[in-house]
Amino acid sequence: MGFVKGGATFTRYRIFEMPETGLTDDFIGGRLNEKAFVDIEETSEESSLGWVRFFDHLQADFTPESFRFGELVAFNLRLDERKLSNKILNRYMTISEARFRAQTGRKPNSVTKKEMKEALRLDLLKRSLLDTKLIEVVWLTESNEVWLGAAGEKNRALFEEVWGHTFGLGIRLMVPVTIGLEILKKPIKERLMALKDPTYFGGGE
Repeated sequence: MGFVKGGATFTRYRIFEMPETGLTDDFIGGRLNEKAFVDIEETSEESSLGWVRFFDHLQADFTPESFRFGELVAFNLRLDERKLSNKILNRYMTISEARFRAQTGRKPNSVTKKEMKEALRLDLLKRSLLDTKLIEVVWLTESNEVWLGAAGEKNRALFEEVWGHTFGLGIRLMVPVTIGLEILKKPIKERLMALKDPTYFGGGE
């Protein structure tokens, strides 16, 4: 579940790099458009991954009005996938070979079988239903944080890879301990951080 629907399951990142030109809407919009999602509905492509608008995942063109909400920048990472099992491919391949023998009176050779199988695979993929995954991304520009509307290693790895290719800005995962320290009052925070230092308890040489 993400931010808009359901429970708020999310992951937080800290951005520790900024673009040389500054964090302008031109920079953000330009990078989003460069890595925007490409529709593969009418193709035989197996997957497509890219950015779409936050409130309309069918739109993959970005203007400031589509991603800028005051101090927040928001968009979605969209992944479309279609999968074809070997079991189904082999079933249709058996039918195709039988038709070939009926038409030609002979078995297809290895080269012909390879060509038949590839053509069949592309045709079946084009007819396969797509599965769509959306991962919500909210960028808090004032605090240099990115909140991901998802959890789990697979989702994080997917996001981190596309983020790097898109913006080229370093991010660091904020683990629960890091988040907890940020909300503590300074004296308590300093005391906890001092636990790393053995001299705090009179240790060391």
